[in-house]
Amino acid sequence: MILKSIRWPYAIIVIAAAAALSYASKSRLSVDMDITKSLPVDDRVIADAEYVMTHHPVKDRIVIDLSSSRGDTDTLVAGARAIENRFAESGLFRSVGLDEYQSIFPELISYVMENLPVLFTARELEEKVKPLLVPARVKETLADNYAQLLNLEGIGQGNMMAADPLGLKNLVLSRMAHLAPSRNIQIVQGRLVSSDGRHLLITAEPKGSATDTAVARKIDALVRSCAADLEKTYRPQGTSFTLTPVGAYRAALDNEDTARKDTEKAVLFAAIGIVILLLVGFPRPFIGVLALLPAVLGTIAASFVYSLFSREISILAIGFGGTIISFTVDYGIAYLLFLDRPYETTGMEATREVWGIGLLSMLTTAVSFAFLFISGFSALAQIGFFAAMGVVFTYIFVHTIFPVIFPVMPPAKRGGIMPLQRFVDRVMGSRSLVKVYAALAFFLFMLAFARTDFRVDLASMNTVSTDTLEAEALVTKTWGNVLANLYLMTEARGVDDLQRIGDRTADELNREVQSGVLSAAFVPSMMFPGRDRMRENLAAWKAFWTPARVAALKRAMGDAARETGFAAGAFDQFFKTVGRGDFRPRGIPEKYYTVLGIHPLDGGRTWGQFSVLKPGPSYRAEGFYARVSSRPDTKLFDPSFFADRLGGIILSSFIRMALIVG
Repeated sequence: MILKSIRWPYAIIVIAAAAALSYASKSRLSVDMDITKSLPVDDRVIADAEYVMTHHPVKDRIVIDLSSSRGDTDTLVAGARAIENRFAESGLFRSVGLDEYQSIFPELISYVMENLPVLFTARELEEKVKPLLVPARVKETLADNYAQLLNLEGIGQGNMMAADPLGLKNLVLSRMAHLAPSRNIQIVQGRLVSSDGRHLLITAEPKGSATDTAVARKIDALVRSCAADLEKTYRPQGTSFTLTPVGAYRAALDNEDTARKDTEKAVLFAAIGIVILLLVGFPRPFIGVLALLPAVLGTIAASFVYSLFSREISILAIGFGGTIISFTVDYGIAYLLFLDRPYETTGMEATREVWGIGLLSMLTTAVSFAFLFISGFSALAQIGFFAAMGVVFTYIFVHTIFPVIFPVMPPAKRGGIMPLQRFVDRVMGSRSLVKVYAALAFFLFMLAFARTDFRVDLASMNTVSTDTLEAEALVTKTWGNVLANLYLMTEARGVDDLQRIGDRTADELNREVQSGVLSAAFVPSMMFPGRDRMRENLAAWKAFWTPARVAALKRAMGDAARETGFAAGAFDQFFKTVGRGDFRPRGIPEKYYTVLGIHPLDGGRTWGQFSVLKPGPSYRAEGFYARVSSRPDTKLFDPSFFADRLGGIILSSFIRMALIVG
């Protein structure tokens, strides 16, 4: 009887239209896995952090910790070489390993030794260079140099020692020491190996964005293939390798997988629960299950309309969007309860009965969710827009599609099984206030246990898998915690402007280091000073190297040279550098851009300089951020400060959301 009362041509049209809209929205919409795009940019700390994270060249870097059961460096290097070759052949990466850095580092050392007079400030000369000129220290330094020349490690070092016998270049290069992933490392055959020789670090820069799940899947498949190949090659030799990869690609895959599984679970459990209630709540169970239809159609229509205004939707909105079914199914239930009666009913009669009942509910729900755009959180705005449209379309479909598909409904043969309805009738049927007082007492009793705990720790909201978290913990333990650093970004029209800005930034950071706010800082101007800084440093150098000081050093080095075995005049080249004064301002050579953190932005329209700073004992995040961010060309990303600020914003945003919806 029910099937005969359905207008099948209209039902088929509705099903076909829903399938077409679903396909269109799916093909038009792409899921945005990068949650940083939905951060509230009206907060300067969050906006600056998002900008730095988006443009930082290492945001997509893949890092692999390689270890072997044998535990010797030769085996590690062999395994690393095999992985790097596979990475290079895959075409997925711009660069693999440290070859780029190794090729330019010797040239960088030569540059430093030739330009020592313009690389020290007056304070550095007094605090770091002057102690090296004490005769006893000079004798000790030359004795160490001579001992190195007699060993294998001193091969090819003679010219370098003649040009810089006191090791002044090391003072300059040490400014970059904190850029290394860890102080407890050694370089073996051009690769970074942990101090215990049990771990080797492999790095690679993808060509595409690692947060693009299509790219991330290819990288993940390549890493797994490399692990399988190593196992196949070395297992017969009694050696097994462990590859521990970390990077944005793993987070992207985990986020997508988590969102998909959570959404599927939410929809499945909600659907099962609703179906069970509908089966026992309607005289004809089939009609009760149809209450899900408007909610599904409303969700499909909302997705299609959303795709007309935007081609991307946040993964957060997708996750919350699945809950639409749970609260829009009520409209279908209300309609069908009036349609499924013990006597004959019509679709239009049911519409007239429930129109007013659901109208106010629909309007309050849709408007309250729509107003989430004032929350300041774009992800909440997307959720609100999506939910509001789903509610409206569901209500429309209930009152347009159902009356057409079910014009007349024959009477039901039974009254249905409705235990919940009977329970409510019994509870609310009595006029006695005893039940009211009992309910109030129960409420007050439970209120004593209602201690809401707002957790704003970002780590507790992480959606990455346990395997990824364990991998990150291992890499952090072995190679250091990158989240303990500060990331400073300077932006300008060109590299020359960056160099000019860097001169000023270098002076400011030096003061922060001296005050204990920072323990280490480096910007390219500390090695490639601009016009003003070069002039100041050269003036300080000339003032420091007075004729008397130069003469005293010559005597001390002459005495020490004779005692240690150096030839007379072995250090003439160094004294020529001391007296040199013909330095001209120069730009930063392009070959050093990568190692110095200089990269083009927006296709080369602007340039960015990315520096790593280390907080010191006197570091206070808010005060330091206020000083650094006072210039429009400088932005700072402090992971800890960012997490604290974002946690507070998320908390306030969700409280605001609750108030708006309420």
